[in-house]
Amino acid sequence: MDQRAYLDSSVILRKLLRQKGAIADLAKWPLFSSQLLDIEVRRTLQRYHFDGILAAQPFARRLQEWYTFRDAVDLVSISGGILKRAAEPFPTLIKTLDAIHLATAIAWTSQTEEQVIVLTHDGPLGIAASACGFPVFP
Repeated sequence: MDQRAYLDSSVILRKLLRQKGAIADLAKWPLFSSQLLDIEVRRTLQRYHFDGILAAQPFARRLQEWYTFRDAVDLVSISGGILKRAAEPFPTLIKTLDAIHLATAIAWTSQTEEQVIVLTHDGPLGIAASACGFPVFP
């Protein structure tokens, strides 16, 4: 598929944590995301480990899976422009980190003029992305 996809942390975490409803084949899209993705994924895996949800071996395997997968994702630096846009109003209410994700997708499309689909399992982020004109999957 030629359409580039913006990857939200909810998508990769659902896959790494073996949760139901994970998107089966992320390789069909060229992927990009905010560098925030790396922080969110590693912090969540660490929290699952410290809370006893992931034992040491599964934690280490999931972390390695993430590092391997991360190499296939274009991570966009969080610029001052992205932060400025994230602080501005959106058509719907979204949380701060989701605003940074959406502002990153907006900045990318503005700079590249590429068609972008947003991949997210986060309901409010999906609604906001759709309201900003992005197709959303799933």
